[in-house]
Amino acid sequence: MPDEIESNAIDVEVFEAVEGSQTSADGQGFALHARRRDGSGAMLVFPHSEICNIVENAAMQLAHGRDESGRPLKTAFHTSSFQLGQGSKGETVLTLTVGETGNINFILPTGMAKQLHETLGKLQVRH
Repeated sequence: MPDEIESNAIDVEVFEAVEGSQTSADGQGFALHARRRDGSGAMLVFPHSEICNIVENAAMQLAHGRDESGRPLKTAFHTSSFQLGQGSKGETVLTLTVGETGNINFILPTGMAKQLHETLGKLQVRH
């Protein structure tokens, strides 16, 4: 477990798992239900607008994970579908559906949509 995380003068508390999440009744906040090592829980509440920031910061750490033997972990989201669309400013948006209803939207740089279409076309099996 992450006992050796540098605190930089910030209190550090270790949690074993995230056991769920919920959105506040007014839609302004969301909470992660985290379980401590001793089995007790805590609700970590954030403004709903911070979800993207939390996911982005967690994603930056994915390549650094190790299992108990020290081997690198390969962690990925389980997606059930995707969609390419346009955002309000005309930018290309890739939406991945995670689980049954969770959508993660990515604004793609110019030209990447074309690269995706070309790559997916190459992956198609032709008979």
